[in-house]
Amino acid sequence: MITALDNFNSQTFAEQLHSKFKVHLNQHPPVEMELVEVEERDTSPRIELFFLRFQGPPSPLVPQGIRRFEHEKLGAFEIFITAIGMDEKGLLYESVFQRFRKDQK
Repeated sequence: MITALDNFNSQTFAEQLHSKFKVHLNQHPPVEMELVEVEERDTSPRIELFFLRFQGPPSPLVPQGIRRFEHEKLGAFEIFITAIGMDEKGLLYESVFQRFRKDQK
């Protein structure tokens, strides 16, 4: 069962910082990634904007797109990720959330 992203905010992810996520690829085994950064920007009272950054292995490269993530506490959910760079530990990926805050009508 897929969890709706409406149930998550930056704090939800910040509480899982440095934990592991399984990222499912279409015809390959899942790739394990670590959530290494949650960055929140306060742009307006009506809009929430935050970034998730994940560290993945050097290979395989996870292609940009909507991917199913699984986490022991958050369950399964789908987010759009894209590779943004590489460092000595592997590939870095980012997911951007920009949406109206839930408390706004």
